Amino acid sequence: MVLDIFSWAAIVILSISYWFQIYKIQVHKEVRDLSLSYNILLAIGFGILAGTAYVEKSLIFLVKQIATTIPVIIIIIQIIYHKRDRWHDENDPSCASCKEEMEPYWKHCAFCGEKKQAKTEESA
Repeated sequence: MVLDIFSWAAIVILSISYWFQIYKIQVHKEVRDLSLSYNILLAIGFGILAGTAYVEKSLIFLVKQIATTIPVIIIIIQIIYHKRDRWHDENDPSCASCKEEMEPYWKHCAFCGEKKQAKTEESA
């Protein structure tokens, strides 16, 4: 009985974690840090395991696989839809080579691969 409660709670927690990712993508329209291939492989794996759970007639395993497969498929759709969108921050530096916006912690530009140039202080 206690194990069943913890198992169902784990399914809810796992599913909610994916829905938080979906919400974050929806708000920021930013997907450049997400891997499309990773999420596709995840969806395929979850889908295969859902089929296995169905064949084995394991309700809890089937629900878990469906509860995680659906949000991963939504994430894949969001990645494809928002792949050209960028979250903009005025304080982020631009690449000296291609002029694309870079995150402050990047050492290389994600767009052209050039090494980030150190900031030079302007003399007054």
